[in-house]
Amino acid sequence: MKPLKVILGHTTSQQVVFVGPFGVGKTTALRVISDIAVVNTDVASSEACADPEAQRQGKTETTAGFDYGEWRFMDGSRVSLIGVPGQERFKAMWDVMLPRSSAIVLWLYGNREGQMAECAKWLQALAERKAIARLAVAVTRVPDGEAEQALTPYRQLISRYHPLAPVITADPRRQSDVIQAITMALTSPYAAIEQL
Repeated sequence: MKPLKVILGHTTSQQVVFVGPFGVGKTTALRVISDIAVVNTDVASSEACADPEAQRQGKTETTAGFDYGEWRFMDGSRVSLIGVPGQERFKAMWDVMLPRSSAIVLWLYGNREGQMAECAKWLQALAERKAIARLAVAVTRVPDGEAEQALTPYRQLISRYHPLAPVITADPRRQSDVIQAITMALTSPYAAIEQL
């Protein structure tokens, strides 16, 4: 029988937290990129029943605690990936995970009514927790050929909170997009997010 290998402490050098509204693709992004089986706390969601976008996607569950995965850079260093719930009723997880993060990827819808108000709400939530050292914003579901036009209002709003945060279009189902978002978050210049 092979003896168990016991590891105490962290095996990762940095922690990236995925935040954003319900159903935007945080868990999907984690599953696409993680080198280990993703640990999740998904439960049946009553909100999915009331959300037309969730119904269209066939989404029936939500994260109640957090999702956990790991990803290895080409140099061998490992990054913890944490996905937190999008609903305010689970914001205790935001309070625990956000201040400890090395970087944050804020996932946002690019095709939803009220999307700028939603963006402002998330930026304010991050500011209140003094959670931002490094931030990248990944806007998903942007129509082909409309990226620059679609991202302009996001960049204007985000610059009021964090003038150095990169804002990109990304598909959480596409590994290369998720890698780009993580890398941009970890390498973006440090800026203290402002509370407006």
